[in-house]
Amino acid sequence: MATEEHANEEKILVSVRVRPLNDKEKAKNEVSDWKCFHNTVMYNTNSQADRPSSPSAYAFDRVFGKDSSTKQVYEEGAKEVALSVVSGINSTIFAYGQTSSGKTYTMNGVTEFAVSDIYDHMERQSDREFVLKFSAMEIYNEAVRDLLSSENAQLRLLDDPEKGTVVEKLSEEVLRDRNHLEELLSTCAAQRKIGETSLNETSSRSHQILRLTIESTAKQLDGLQSSGTLAATVNFVDLAGSERVAQALSAGARLKEGCHINKSLLTLGTVIRKLSKGRNGHIPYRDSKLTRILQNSLGGNARTAIICTMSPARSHVEQSKNTLFFASCAKEVTTNAKVNVVRSDKALVKQLQQQLAKMENALKSLETNSMKEKELLLQQMDKEIKELTKQRDLAQCRVQNLLESVEEGRSGIDENSGLESSDINVTPCNPPDNTDRPSFSSNSSKHIRRLSEISDEIFLMDGIDPNIEGWQDIAERSQAEPKYIAQSFHAEPGNNARRSHVEPQGIAQSKDIAQEHLTEPEAVCKEIRCIDQREESSMDKNKVPMDDDAGSLSLQKEDAELRNASEEYEEDNTGFAKDD
Repeated sequence: MATEEHANEEKILVSVRVRPLNDKEKAKNEVSDWKCFHNTVMYNTNSQADRPSSPSAYAFDRVFGKDSSTKQVYEEGAKEVALSVVSGINSTIFAYGQTSSGKTYTMNGVTEFAVSDIYDHMERQSDREFVLKFSAMEIYNEAVRDLLSSENAQLRLLDDPEKGTVVEKLSEEVLRDRNHLEELLSTCAAQRKIGETSLNETSSRSHQILRLTIESTAKQLDGLQSSGTLAATVNFVDLAGSERVAQALSAGARLKEGCHINKSLLTLGTVIRKLSKGRNGHIPYRDSKLTRILQNSLGGNARTAIICTMSPARSHVEQSKNTLFFASCAKEVTTNAKVNVVRSDKALVKQLQQQLAKMENALKSLETNSMKEKELLLQQMDKEIKELTKQRDLAQCRVQNLLESVEEGRSGIDENSGLESSDINVTPCNPPDNTDRPSFSSNSSKHIRRLSEISDEIFLMDGIDPNIEGWQDIAERSQAEPKYIAQSFHAEPGNNARRSHVEPQGIAQSKDIAQEHLTEPEAVCKEIRCIDQREESSMDKNKVPMDDDAGSLSLQKEDAELRNASEEYEEDNTGFAKDD
């Protein structure tokens, strides 16, 4: 299977070589009307021109004068194209010109230099294996003949969808070495049709095509790109020279040969002229076997170099201008050269086997590395698990200690609260809701046990509720109050009488208030006891230690004082009511 890669469009490389005057031309005192200046061929306008309207200067890629050697022509005009074949790119080098202009001489030297450079390049490419195949043919009177065969049988041209036009039954020799190629070249030179004309004693009467096919394969296949075989062909084409019958003085067989030569060259010129103007119209490749065989070389998958040879003699000016016109059209033709890769089944199997072996080695090394990495990872995970287990045990131990300490604290609190409640043995009580009853503050122990002091007159006349400041003050004032009330009533009977007559409503209100307070001593005592109990419980919660025996004695003492004070207060109020 052949594939094409790396397309590269480029124009045909055109060179012109002007030979010096030969012996026959010198004998006729011919004058050279052409001069070469850099890469330009200039015509001497002082001489009589056959075509006054034709240009006098022609520029090309390379121009070689009479002093240029064939080696120089090859180095500058053909070497780069010829060596493209070792890189898998098709190439073609052919010489075009009139008869006796030096085409065969130039092509023989170019072929020799090119073959030498190809072998030198192959020797430097030690990483690739090369196989060279050689074939040769000539087109004589529009008949294709094998130059490597002794038979003169005509060969047919066939169209191959992949290779293009192929020559049926064309022999192809696999080259053993450079000497083998030189032997085959000598055989081709001996087999080629050559005839004598008035212009040239050894005139080529046929178009010769020498074909060298090079296949290269990488010794070590590193990838898919190197799995294929590079296959390319270089063609060395030595065209027969165009000739004028009047000049060649040909007749018979030479006349027939000249007609076929001119016809094929005319078709070649037509193809080149149409290709130079683009590929829009029909290109008559099939009008000639020469153009049909060289179809890819002229405008297809190949790099092409054309060396046009010409005579400087004034007698050949017309033929020289035709040659330069052909060269001017050829340099405008564009080719599309590509790298040709052939992937055979054998090469593909070999490449796949090498890739499989490489992948197996990579897999083994990867498994070894992965096992080591896994072992290191497992060791690291074991260390982390041990560390986490240790941290978990420590956290559980701390939580257990905290729970035990909390349980011990709760049990101690419950025991202390049970002992305190059994020692006090006081039931809480809810004081009755009475707006006239004196209010008590529970902010501190000092304010709870204090009641406000009120005078006797205000108590009786103004109807204000008494404010008790403290139990001790109440006891002292309750003892002194009856005497004070008796003295006040005996000393000021008149005033009391006047007050009783002037303010009967106030006295009545005072009596009602006194009566209410006389009937509430026990309720007040209960409230005070409840307040004491709340105070003691709050003190117990604040963990203020208290002597149980001292607390009970103080409560009994306070109760006795309250009873005495209430009895005396009741007796005094009773006497006061009787006096009224």
